[in-house]
Amino acid sequence: MTTYRIMTFDGGGTLGALSLQLLNRLAYQNPKLISETNVFSGNSIGSFTALALASGRSPEETFQFFKDHILPAFSASRPGGPVFNQQLPYSGFIKAIRTFFPRDLRLRDLKKRIVVPSFHLFSPELNRWNPVLFHNFPGSPYLNEKASDVILRSSAAPATQRAYQNYVDGYTVATNTSTASIAFAVGKAKQPLDQIAVLSIGTGEQPTQLRRDTKGWGMVSADNIRPEDMEDLPPNWGVLLDRSPNEPLLPFLQIISGGSSYYESMVSSELLGDQFFRLNPRIPNFSKTDPSVVPALISIANKTNLRPAFHFIEKNWKC
Repeated sequence: MTTYRIMTFDGGGTLGALSLQLLNRLAYQNPKLISETNVFSGNSIGSFTALALASGRSPEETFQFFKDHILPAFSASRPGGPVFNQQLPYSGFIKAIRTFFPRDLRLRDLKKRIVVPSFHLFSPELNRWNPVLFHNFPGSPYLNEKASDVILRSSAAPATQRAYQNYVDGYTVATNTSTASIAFAVGKAKQPLDQIAVLSIGTGEQPTQLRRDTKGWGMVSADNIRPEDMEDLPPNWGVLLDRSPNEPLLPFLQIISGGSSYYESMVSSELLGDQFFRLNPRIPNFSKTDPSVVPALISIANKTNLRPAFHFIEKNWKC
């Protein structure tokens, strides 16, 4: 019987409403789901969910705070969006996270194990930039890190927010933290693969695609064109201005974040077989920074067939 249980949450800004509502439905049906989980893992907004649960907060309380305090931080934007300027004033998000978690709550104080990715822009010890996996397994060098700081370091998306304490969003490492969590379960907790189960909850599978010919594309354009000539810019990997509804605005960044999520699921499934379950309903190409999409996300979550997920939990969790 499986004995080591992991729950992971993807990043996705306002799309986190989907994963939180799915979690609420799962926990309502399975009251011991949270208490019987050994590791909570997440990136960006998923790190907020993971550390909230690991600190003892309920799914309902976590989602309510998300709606009441975190979403308003996404409602203010600046001209230029993610192309020319940071889109979101970051101070509201920082204040919300610091309000929810006690100022002195550190990773060593959490009731459960956690794994949270981020990217350090400069490591003095290594004399270079470096991916980081914050965790609180025995012997971790991060046990004294504040829970709020870890979340904010994992949530500083380069296209929409400034770096936090010289760290940027964990999606540069892994949007879906499944394989990293499995690695820690094996390497730190000494669990054999056949004793591990992972429930991976996403923030929605979007029909993003790029079907056009990309021959000759550069990161900006073929020529160094002046800002006033922006309407004449050809398509490029940096910003796709003449996109169709299902094409990415920021092709390079969205390939990194979206592609890694599929990759993590593929590898985790190969490692665990039917002891890995991915819950990630299809959604339209919603913005990750627009709070107005939340009602539609909640509706999708409520309409999602959870019978396969319930069956997986019944098999692998003591609920």
